[in-house]
Amino acid sequence: MNQVFYNESDRIVWEEDLEDFIPYKIFDAHVHFWDDSFLPLKDPQRNNFVNSDLQITERWNKQMFPGRDFDYLVFGMPLANVDIKANNEFVVSELAGKPNSRKNRLVTPECKTEDIYNDVVKYNFVGMKPYRQFSTTGDINQCRIQDFLTHPQMELANEMGLFITLHLSRYHGCADEQNLIDLEEYTTKKYPNIKWILAHCARSFTYWPLQKAINRLRQIPNIWYDISAVSDVMAQYTLLSKEDHRRILYGSDNFTANAFHGRYVAMGRFWYQIGTPEYAKKNNIHTNSKPILAIYEQLLAFKHAAQLAQLRTEQINDVFYNNAKKLFDLKSM
Repeated sequence: MNQVFYNESDRIVWEEDLEDFIPYKIFDAHVHFWDDSFLPLKDPQRNNFVNSDLQITERWNKQMFPGRDFDYLVFGMPLANVDIKANNEFVVSELAGKPNSRKNRLVTPECKTEDIYNDVVKYNFVGMKPYRQFSTTGDINQCRIQDFLTHPQMELANEMGLFITLHLSRYHGCADEQNLIDLEEYTTKKYPNIKWILAHCARSFTYWPLQKAINRLRQIPNIWYDISAVSDVMAQYTLLSKEDHRRILYGSDNFTANAFHGRYVAMGRFWYQIGTPEYAKKNNIHTNSKPILAIYEQLLAFKHAAQLAQLRTEQINDVFYNNAKKLFDLKSM
């Protein structure tokens, strides 16, 4: 997957539905930088994702978000067999000229805490990016947080006051009882200095997980959410209407999850990433419009949820930038 295309339907939705809504300063709290060279030469995962560095990301954002000014929270790509060291160093080099952008160190359970500490000190990583793909149980679907982020790593993050961008595992995501118990224990007892960013609306791609979990999540200290890749209006509405909006961050998951024409479709409590079906590629099937980029689907969902939740303009600006400015101590430029 080497490139992404921008079509006429994308342009129309931006100009007519999004341009007047999206603020001019944006902090994207969920960005992957990546190159296929970080995988073994014959790895079948090669070419599955768009290679993305700062130049590619900024060029693409200029097309998708004309006139907007971006900074980022960046991490590597959590794939099996990835060269962790090379990907982390790539992120460091790419962000050298972006003083208001931040970076998390990609970690696996095999990463030594001494190496993580040294990288945080040397390269100014502000946090860690673990992933369920690296679970020591071998079960990426039902593993606990401690299965892909070790307790010694969490102890280090606690000592250093680091962020952890967390993609929850287990079938029910944030609604899973074990996940909730673990988060409550980690934030209030074991690791009170870790700042957790729960990716993808706490991995609530449908209405149900957040609907079930929000009353407990909102009581948990030191957690924030990014809204990346969630195109379900009710999931975003639940977050905006039930949580403190100051704990919500804009995120895109850029080329990893949102650079296709389609969306994350909820079917009851089931959800799946669905691109443009073959029949929709034909002309004049119900409409002359074409599917739009998934990132625009996410933004439309957020816009509609914000309208339902009656967010004020300044609150929308907070989600897109001001919350991150305070959280990451960004300087006025």
